[in-house]
Amino acid sequence: MSRDYGLWHRLVYRLVPILYFARITVTHRERLPRNGPVLFLALHRNGALDGLVYYQALRGPIFMISTQLRRNWFARLFFTGIAVKRTKDEGEQQTNNDALQACTQVLRRGGKLCIFPEGTSTLGPRHLPFKSGAAWLVMNCLDQGGTPPQVVPVGIHYQCPWAFRARVEVVVGTPIAVDLPANLSARERLRILRTRMQAGLEAVGINVPTAQYQETIQQLAYASTLATPRSYFKSLKALEREMPVPIRQAGEKLQPELNRAKLWYHQGVPLFPMGSAGLYCLALLLLAPLTATGILLNLPPYLAGWYAGRKFPDDRNVISLWKLLVGAPVLCLWLVAVTVSCLALGRPLWLFAYAGLSWLALVMYYRVKKLAVAVHNVLVCPHLRKQVLNFRDTVLQNLPAEAVEE
Repeated sequence: MSRDYGLWHRLVYRLVPILYFARITVTHRERLPRNGPVLFLALHRNGALDGLVYYQALRGPIFMISTQLRRNWFARLFFTGIAVKRTKDEGEQQTNNDALQACTQVLRRGGKLCIFPEGTSTLGPRHLPFKSGAAWLVMNCLDQGGTPPQVVPVGIHYQCPWAFRARVEVVVGTPIAVDLPANLSARERLRILRTRMQAGLEAVGINVPTAQYQETIQQLAYASTLATPRSYFKSLKALEREMPVPIRQAGEKLQPELNRAKLWYHQGVPLFPMGSAGLYCLALLLLAPLTATGILLNLPPYLAGWYAGRKFPDDRNVISLWKLLVGAPVLCLWLVAVTVSCLALGRPLWLFAYAGLSWLALVMYYRVKKLAVAVHNVLVCPHLRKQVLNFRDTVLQNLPAEAVEE
């Protein structure tokens, strides 16, 4: 854990991802350098929430962040790092010069630094243009001598970026070479580094022609992970360039049936029981009341986060951020109120019961949502179950072997 973070931010960066996400996985963890200096180049997808996920996955790097995340005390409760002015932010150029020097110092002392070359986030079908700051930083480090930084691209892929208790996968790319031929001009060195960095980042990201195609392959990739060890990212990557003909034909055949049915969907996929429908119903009957009880015990923060996610975001990539910024403080106040109330009433056991039920609800929330969708669909449209499961089998059969998690 980095010495550059105080106790409060270490707690926030560790605890919030555990509470908000159902699972954070790291693909190609073996590529993470054991020693510094390391410069992580990170794709930016889901607003400032990306930093909390990367902190967990990359073992506590220092982040270069926008000055807007340091403007007021409330934002500073959640985010810290080396502040830099983006093009659309207000500020003086001196801020960026100071930030460059601070980043250089982190790397020169053997630390880990994470920057977002796009400058801002997007959930669109392609990455945004990459800025030159990372290449300038590497050149600055090389010119000053010492151990050159290891430059590692990383990508982040949310199965449902705006959903509470969704799953997210961080992908570690192959390190980018920073050795350069001698006698090159600064401009030529910059061009070579930028080209290498773009290739590295595109290898850990997904770039497709349209938002519609992006949505389609995200649904297929999610379906491929159901009851399998497949990597969501690897399935996405396998579908990035084109969709296999058998998958496309099977989807076109099934879609009219789905359009006529009144199905529920989870992350765009109409789930059905893969095993005994009776066992699915029994599991839902057992787990749903416990989950509902946990939600009711924490209804104020739950509703606060839900309301904030609907009211305040100006785009999908900041829905989860607003849920966090509003829901987390309300949760803290609620925990204090519950604790004080239980102790004042002389009922400390109630506090333990509250904590246990709340934790069970948190752990089971994602699974219960999937169970509810699957049970509803098999009760309403049992005749579609075989067709939907056969389509999933078609998807699995036509994805290449490298899409399986190693």
